[in-house]
Amino acid sequence: MKSRRLLKNIQRGFTLIELMIVVAIIGILAAVALPAYNDYTTRAQVAEAVELLGGLKGAVAAYGYENSSWPTMVTSSSTVAATNIVATLSGKYATVTPSVTGTFPSGIIKATMQAGQASSEIVGLATTNGGQTWNCSSGNGVTTVDKKWLPQACK
Repeated sequence: MKSRRLLKNIQRGFTLIELMIVVAIIGILAAVALPAYNDYTTRAQVAEAVELLGGLKGAVAAYGYENSSWPTMVTSSSTVAATNIVATLSGKYATVTPSVTGTFPSGIIKATMQAGQASSEIVGLATTNGGQTWNCSSGNGVTTVDKKWLPQACK
């Protein structure tokens, strides 16, 4: 008889304090994980801009070597002339500015971020040797994106 009464008094399930502790732990984990995830997605968005610019490097450098000047980039194939390169490059998160600034052999091509934490920031590729090498680091005088978001190749 006494053992039956003890079984009825045994607690089943979770107490309120245990559930509150679990919720607090999940909150702490989320507070750490969300900023890290936001930085991760921003790095991916900036990498898209660098890739868009990378597709332009070869054509711009080849034109520069042949003509000892930078090409005029246009955004519509209907206005193409011998001195033009069609450069309508837009991704989901970045748009390339259709121009090369500078006097050959020094030049800069830029992409402007369109969305995310780096919105309105600029990723730029700079060269001082006619396009043999390009620099996209935050110290090149063009790139305004925070260094922590730049791809490894730009650091």
